[in-house]
Amino acid sequence: MSSTPTVMTAILSTGPSTGGPVGDGLNQAAFRRQMDEVVSRIPMHAIRSVLDAVEGAASPNAERARHLRDALVDHFNRLRPMKARRLFTSLFEPFLVDDPILYRSPEAVPALIQRVDMGGIWAALARYAFPGLASEVQGRLDAMAREAMLDAVLTSPDALVMRDLMRREALDFLYALAGDRKLTDRFLALANEEAHQDAGLRTQYLGRKAPIDGDLLGFVRALLEHNAVLVPLTERMRRDIEEIRGEEGMQAASGLRSAEVDCQSALMVGFVRRVRDLGLPFRDQSQVLAWFAPLYGLNVKRRYDVFLRHVREHGGPAVRESHPLLRALLCHFHAACTTIREVVDGMFGDMEIQDGGVLSAPAPTRVLLGEAVERFDRALTALSGTGFLASRSTGPALRAELNAVSRDLTGTVMPALAARLQAAMNARHAPVPDHEDIVWLLDLVWRWGRHLGNAGYANPELKSLRLYAVETGRLAFLQAMKAEPEEKPAHRMAHLLRIRRLMAAVGETVDDWISPVSQGLHRVVHSYLDAETSIDADEWAVIDAFVTAVRGELARSRNWQRADFVDILRLHEARRRGA
Repeated sequence: MSSTPTVMTAILSTGPSTGGPVGDGLNQAAFRRQMDEVVSRIPMHAIRSVLDAVEGAASPNAERARHLRDALVDHFNRLRPMKARRLFTSLFEPFLVDDPILYRSPEAVPALIQRVDMGGIWAALARYAFPGLASEVQGRLDAMAREAMLDAVLTSPDALVMRDLMRREALDFLYALAGDRKLTDRFLALANEEAHQDAGLRTQYLGRKAPIDGDLLGFVRALLEHNAVLVPLTERMRRDIEEIRGEEGMQAASGLRSAEVDCQSALMVGFVRRVRDLGLPFRDQSQVLAWFAPLYGLNVKRRYDVFLRHVREHGGPAVRESHPLLRALLCHFHAACTTIREVVDGMFGDMEIQDGGVLSAPAPTRVLLGEAVERFDRALTALSGTGFLASRSTGPALRAELNAVSRDLTGTVMPALAARLQAAMNARHAPVPDHEDIVWLLDLVWRWGRHLGNAGYANPELKSLRLYAVETGRLAFLQAMKAEPEEKPAHRMAHLLRIRRLMAAVGETVDDWISPVSQGLHRVVHSYLDAETSIDADEWAVIDAFVTAVRGELARSRNWQRADFVDILRLHEARRRGA
């Protein structure tokens, strides 16, 4: 898209395809249609730069520039029709997250506002709190957006006045709502319906969603009331966290990860004090607002390690099951467990693996399940570190979740994986259609099993699966080394690399299975070393392992001058020097 401004500027110097003067009404309409068609092909992320180029271009035809600018603005704003909602929710922008895993929390997570939840709350406010004002704001924003980009419109002084008016109306309504049970029920029903529908479009296999309840409305009300002080403070906290995390890679590489956690933890303590200095509502330690800073670090930044440090060192003896910090951590853990179960049941529910079916894990499913397993481990580590996994009050429920997750691994995932694993190992001439899915799932299962083992729930079936995979892989690798004369070396190498990748997913190497006296593998290696084509890193790994085995055989055997061994060593040394 770097050339798009140049293309757009060039368009200004040419008339519409119909010809004739641009001042003609018919040709103006044709030119505008042409501009709309061109602009519709521009990616959204590039529209601002194109618009800047058009406005900064010295075009001799101001009429054409105006048509092009109008087309750009109209295209950008047309994809954002809910302008009043966007203006209102900008009050909460630093606090909003879009976390499909936390959609599945059994209850509303303390101090967390999902974007879908704010959308549901807006829909209910627009119906029950200020329907006339919402309609008026939408109309005024539509009129203002005809001439300017919506982003600029929403930050204009007029828009900020309208936003503050909606903020005050919403705040008054939410205070009055607390005393009307019937209206509260209707409000929450509409908000939850809208939020669940929106969440279902954003993620797969969603069963029930974390509800919008009175506690969440209370937190929203507090943010509306203290918006002027909380937003700048939250923005500062976000920047400070990101600045410290900017050095995280360097610290991890140098073994100073704990120093980074120390810095983040000290940062949280400082912001807790600054929040409590805001006044009386922020000092009640039984309420969410008093713990807003560490909850922000957990919910928005997902710093489980920093959160654990804060709870252990600064939470005090009052951290019990009803405490906002523990409730939030429990919600994260239960949400990760529920996500794993729902995705596994949904992904494997329609697969007939035993009847010859194949795995099918689209990219969104892989990301969701992989993130759920990772968050499961991090939340479980934090719960173990706080002692709640061994607690008599919280321990039984947590262990029940662990058993349910372990059953999914043992009863659903591993049988399907074992059935496909053998087929992938024995696919001699071409990979099975789901080879990449098998590699991904095998690696995920191995990590998943390690997480359960670290929590004391080691899975015997997983150990059996690994032994089965290793033995199946060994036999398949020995067969793969037997290259037939009519087979191409590239096909043999590809099969060896497929097996090697599968073994690497369970932490096993194939080097010990490489035989220096295998004539088939000798032909494959010789062909690669003797050819002029480049050799990939994975192919070099197999070749180097074979050469190492040859060196060992020469050192061990009395027949150390065997001609084919010496020849392969010379080829390898020459090729390595050239590389």
